[in-house]
Amino acid sequence: MPRDSLKPIDILRHELKALRFILDNFHSGKLGAGGLPPREDFQSAQARMLYDSIVKSPNRQAAERAIAKLELDEVDIDSFLHLSGEHYYTYPALVRQRAAAIRTGKLTVEGA
Repeated sequence: MPRDSLKPIDILRHELKALRFILDNFHSGKLGAGGLPPREDFQSAQARMLYDSIVKSPNRQAAERAIAKLELDEVDIDSFLHLSGEHYYTYPALVRQRAAAIRTGKLTVEGA
C-alpha cells in the first residue's frame, strides 16, 4: 500500500465496489462465504449495513429489495443498485488487506 493514511470517503468508495461485486456474485454461487471479507473488515457503518442486506438475504432479489429500503447518508442507493460489479473482483481482497493494515497500525484513517 503506497499511502499510510486514507480518507474515509476513499475507504467507502472501495468498500462499495467490493459490495457491488459481492451482490453480483454471492447469491449466484460464484462467490462462496469463504470469498467474502468478514463483516468487521468493512470500516464504514454504511458498508456494514449493505453487507448485512446482501449476506442475510435468501437471494439477490431479496437483497436488492432490502438495499432499496436503506437510507444511507453517503451512498446513492439507486446508483449502487444499477451499477455492475463485474470488474470489481479485486475489491473484496482489498477490503481485507486494508482492514488488516488498519488493525496493525500500518494504515490509518484520516480523522479517526
